[in-house]
Amino acid sequence: MKSVRVSRAFRVGAAALAAATTVGAVASPAAAETDPGWVSSWLGDTTIGAAGAPGRTAGLVLSSGGATNPRVTFDLSGLTGVATATFPDWCVTDVGAVTCPMPPTATPDEFGTLNGTLPIVLKAVTGAADGTTGTIGYTALADGVDGWAQQATVTVHAGPDVIDLVDEYVSGAATGDQLAMPVSVISAGDQPADDVRITFRFPVGLEPAAYRNCRYGAGDQLSTIVVCAVGGELNPGARYEVPGGFETTVGSAAVGDKRITQSVAPADTAGPLPEGVVFTRRDADQSLRLRQVGEPLDVIGAEHQSPSGQYFLRAIHGAFDVVALGAAAAGAPGDSVQVRVGLRNDGPGVPDGTISGDSAARLVFTPPAGTAVTRSPSGCWPIGGEEEATEETVPTGWYCTRPGGVFPADETWLVDFDLRVDGPLGTPGEVRLAYGYPRVDDDPANDTAPVTVG
Repeated sequence: MKSVRVSRAFRVGAAALAAATTVGAVASPAAAETDPGWVSSWLGDTTIGAAGAPGRTAGLVLSSGGATNPRVTFDLSGLTGVATATFPDWCVTDVGAVTCPMPPTATPDEFGTLNGTLPIVLKAVTGAADGTTGTIGYTALADGVDGWAQQATVTVHAGPDVIDLVDEYVSGAATGDQLAMPVSVISAGDQPADDVRITFRFPVGLEPAAYRNCRYGAGDQLSTIVVCAVGGELNPGARYEVPGGFETTVGSAAVGDKRITQSVAPADTAGPLPEGVVFTRRDADQSLRLRQVGEPLDVIGAEHQSPSGQYFLRAIHGAFDVVALGAAAAGAPGDSVQVRVGLRNDGPGVPDGTISGDSAARLVFTPPAGTAVTRSPSGCWPIGGEEEATEETVPTGWYCTRPGGVFPADETWLVDFDLRVDGPLGTPGEVRLAYGYPRVDDDPANDTAPVTVG
């Protein structure tokens, strides 16, 4: 859609022309077009089972900002001999080409961008062999907006395949709770899966129950890795669950966000066990079993395409106390002294940054007045004075991060700073927690400690 903006000069000229007794040529300025907006689309590569497997739903994301009639057109010639593509009934097919408008379920985000997901059901054609690939061409358009062609690859996989269906977020969990983590899968291949391997990673603070057919090992960052061999035949399209879920206890070390990951694979193609983990069995009275639920599915939804899933626990309160450790040194002007500062985790909660890939412990060190840092430890950076940095700029403090994603209970982290005493000595320095992570701890009064030289 186009709109015309009429200038004041044009309005005046038009009025003069209407009043004149003779007709003359009047020049008018060109109409100014409004911004046509923009449109974009994205469709990821998809792997589908061979003929006989349930269909896979690929989700094309269509986005637009201020555009009129946003739409996407498809070229399906690249799928010949590989797969069929079925579109919603609100799309239009014309001589082999398919055009779909913005999905009716599209919603605007906080920035005003309209986003919709277009489901495309893909099924392999009879005779498409394992490893066969094809392409879907697609172009996003809008009125007055030129599109650009893109492609997504469709690959056929013959044989058994399994998809994890779990993607659950839980709020309100507390230490001591007994949880029933769901374990749910679907057989997605064209052939049954005879036995599967399910691998779990429990972060620090979450304690998995013992099952006879599972092995347990210590992973990185104080995690527990569990590998379970689950027997039985999983038929194409059928869904299976662990009745009652995987029993999990929220231990005293749990604090903040926690993510349990799980992944499933046919036993024959599961590959080697996780590297660097020594597995043992635990005494148990029960086995982890899968049972079929509901009727087999003909099509798998776009939200379920991965062999991996997650069970996310939000903001476990947990009890914990991290203590700042100050220092005292003796020295006179002209001397060099060393101060050792740090943090101690009095527990029982264990701050855990593995979900975000971040550090679980940070401090800020401010040197005492009348001293200057001559050597700082690794993992520390100067702060303050950046806006007008010069060779004479003196940092106001030092920001330090502890290596590793977790800060274990009862552990102390110390760093050494060398100071030159310039004098006169005055206000003490300090060491403090850089911020309250994953929340303000149970004793904020000990989150800061003095550092003195005298």
